[in-house]
Amino acid sequence: MIESMQTLMVYSESGGVSKTTTAVSIAMTAAEQGRRTVLVDLDPRAAATKWLDVEPSGEGLHVGAILGDEDPQGWGEDLAVQSTWSKNLRVIPSARNVSNREADRADHAELRLRTALVGISADLVVIDCPNRQGGPLILSALNAADSIVYAATASSDGVDGVAGARRTVEQFRLSRTRIAAPITLSEAGIVLGRVQETIPSRPAVASTDELRATGMLLMPLVPERAIIQEVRLTGEWYGNYRKGAPVVAAYAKIVNQVIR
Repeated sequence: MIESMQTLMVYSESGGVSKTTTAVSIAMTAAEQGRRTVLVDLDPRAAATKWLDVEPSGEGLHVGAILGDEDPQGWGEDLAVQSTWSKNLRVIPSARNVSNREADRADHAELRLRTALVGISADLVVIDCPNRQGGPLILSALNAADSIVYAATASSDGVDGVAGARRTVEQFRLSRTRIAAPITLSEAGIVLGRVQETIPSRPAVASTDELRATGMLLMPLVPERAIIQEVRLTGEWYGNYRKGAPVVAAYAKIVNQVIR
């Protein structure tokens, strides 16, 4: 039995770098290992929500309801929807109008997600973040999380997305230091996805080397498999298919490193 809940955010400031794949894969892998897991879709694109084919339990009962409520205590438990993928996996869905919350500058609005997750029945919460350079949604994740995984691909976008995200995290830590607030957010590492198993291009090699130089690159690297894009369109888990087995195996090893 896990003694305390872990809240992990998956972040990059670039789009198209396997961020949602990483968040969903960590959440589902943890669930299959027996952890009670909640996946929070904080991205207005709702990519994770669509992939897991979940719907809010009622009109407007998605993550935006948490972010828009001055007193969201208990909302996390109330809004978490059971996934058909695993009995151990629930999802707090997103919707397009969650982007409206990015204009919210109310005092302490960035603490609402954290407040909503207090007491939720889970061993692990995984937050799929939007690719933003800071802002209210990212601040909400930073305040709620105690660990962070950066998602990347072997590309300039992948490198830039991690570098930008790390700068945002550093700024968050500095702001906490200035007000003498505790800093509990730790960097768990970088997940490098969609890695070609053929001879890589020079830019791919250079990008991988740059990410490795951070000392945070998690192993193994996650191989490219067409099955992932195929099942995302049908709302299925790639782990149900033989072609997805190498990706499942990679994430299983990564989860054992980033989940306490």
